[in-house]
Amino acid sequence: MRNFETHTVVNGIEAESVLDALLGHLAEHEFVALRVDDAWILDYESAQIKFAAKGDTLTARITAPTSESLFDARMMAHHHIAEFANREQEVIAWEGDQPVFTRPPAFRVLTVTATYDVSPHMRRIRFHGDDLGRYERQEDFHCKLLLPRPGNQAPEWPTLGPDGMPRFPTGEKRLDMRTYTIRRIDSKAGWMEIDFVLHDDAGPGADWAAQACPGQQIGVTGPGGRTARPSAWMLLAADETGLPAIARIAENLPHETRGEILIEVQGPADEISLTVPGGMQLRWLHRNDQAPGTSTLLRDAILASAIPDVEDRFAWVAAEFSTAQTVRKWLRDTVGMIGKDQLVVAYWRLGMDEMTMKRGGRRTEEGEAAEKAAE
Repeated sequence: MRNFETHTVVNGIEAESVLDALLGHLAEHEFVALRVDDAWILDYESAQIKFAAKGDTLTARITAPTSESLFDARMMAHHHIAEFANREQEVIAWEGDQPVFTRPPAFRVLTVTATYDVSPHMRRIRFHGDDLGRYERQEDFHCKLLLPRPGNQAPEWPTLGPDGMPRFPTGEKRLDMRTYTIRRIDSKAGWMEIDFVLHDDAGPGADWAAQACPGQQIGVTGPGGRTARPSAWMLLAADETGLPAIARIAENLPHETRGEILIEVQGPADEISLTVPGGMQLRWLHRNDQAPGTSTLLRDAILASAIPDVEDRFAWVAAEFSTAQTVRKWLRDTVGMIGKDQLVVAYWRLGMDEMTMKRGGRRTEEGEAAEKAAE
């Protein structure tokens, strides 16, 4: 069986610095590249990506067994190169085998079938969808939701251009993309559930969820995002944005797992029922009148944890950016938990939406225009 191949070359950048930052970011999410001669080799699903940097030139070459896995790996490499090289995605061109799809192969349409409130600040929405098998993975349980603008009852979905890159609708038809955890899924029955955090300073996801009703449609693509590695002793910690992920992780752990679960929420009414191993202690932390992201409650609780010095241990933390930075460094430098022993992810950043955070705080002209159009 032949392999599919494609490659890109990006010139005029500080290639080694860009590649170091890119690989460092991927390593934080447990994608570790191996050095082979003058290149770095990264396995991504069933594909292989080869990065190389020399002078002002960065190259990436992808080999994959199927056209679909080639597309998925190219999208991952494309978005990360654009982000860390500070290039508009449209100027990064790929040569070689091109996808033969009319839409991104991971894309699905989801239709709302039911909504109900799990707590005062969390709404669960059940969606119907066809061919959801690729999303029913415990190891990759995040997805990207493509949300129509308010009032858009006839969404236009992404297509693929002649270059094989996704083309998204613009103007009033544009779609807001946000990352969410798949809380529950049954691909054979054709449904998935997603929990949305509702808050006063609502972004596109919370804003859409607050008005969602049966029959409305959104798009989804993915999956991605690493989960916690099951270990004999575990620390799971998050604010409410990571609560759906903790709930899914905990209910799939072996009963004999020991450890601690720390969850920050607004108040007692926001505590929800969780299924956790008998050997794990669950502790809820209440911010009360403090706004999300302004409290050190979760950070302080994590730093006070008595993490045992045992071989088989793992820490999974999802929090606001500053908390994630502090905790990641503490786990590494003080506790001695190296990369394979921890996954600390900034799910959000105070004062920034998701897209601005992913650009490292940079507001592109495209982003500013989109924000202006949305006003």
